[in-house]
Amino acid sequence: MILSKQAAHFPITKAIYSLIMSLGNGPQIASAIGVWAMIFLTITIVGASLLLGKKLGALFR
Repeated sequence: MILSKQAAHFPITKAIYSLIMSLGNGPQIASAIGVWAMIFLTITIVGASLLLGKKLGALFR
């Protein structure tokens, strides 16, 4: 469920979905943004793990 009406306030997942539906290079750009989002998420989780001094699995318990 998307709770924003203006494109400027869309979350990144809605922006990626909108890019996929556009013509031209939309699917390629959406794929690249998705890869960058996964990399950023991985770095964030590993950074939080190092900052908290716990094993990665202990963060989700």
